[in-house]
Amino acid sequence: MVLRVGLLETQGRSAFCLLRNISSRGVQVKIYAPLSEGAEVRLRVGDEDSLEGQIAWVRDGVAGIQFRNTLAPGTLLRVRQKIAASRRRSSPRVSIAVCATLATGGHTCAVQLCDISTTGARIRGRKPLEAGGSASLMLPQLSKIRAHVRWAAGLDAGLVFEAPIPLHRLTEWLHVRLVGA
Repeated sequence: MVLRVGLLETQGRSAFCLLRNISSRGVQVKIYAPLSEGAEVRLRVGDEDSLEGQIAWVRDGVAGIQFRNTLAPGTLLRVRQKIAASRRRSSPRVSIAVCATLATGGHTCAVQLCDISTTGARIRGRKPLEAGGSASLMLPQLSKIRAHVRWAAGLDAGLVFEAPIPLHRLTEWLHVRLVGA
């Protein structure tokens, strides 16, 4: 049994999942959004290339995905970012546009959340930030998230969280914003 956070993309929507049993032909995932048997999906894990497949079955919040192509052993187990400098994340991110507040360097400012994962986020502000500083990100209906500014480029910045957001909590928060339920 392997537990890794993944991102399922289907019909223009993205939702986190938790990978469980992995084989060369498919994977069992804990799902946090409704899926239908037979649905075509793309599965992303970290910065790995996405895998195409089809939902083979769904039961009690768990689904089986059958891959289009057979995988080489260990494909979903490795983390390429340790090998290639261009690979930065081990956890996939969901794109979203949400107004947020960022406190850093004794100042508080409005920012836009561009994407988020359990371990980090990309934000866009009105003024450039400096990499390396501590920050607190405040999002509607979530507790204050303590973070560090990992990188900054123009008005965009990448945050790495001091502690991961629990997957079920982040999934619930995203569901309200993306689906409106």
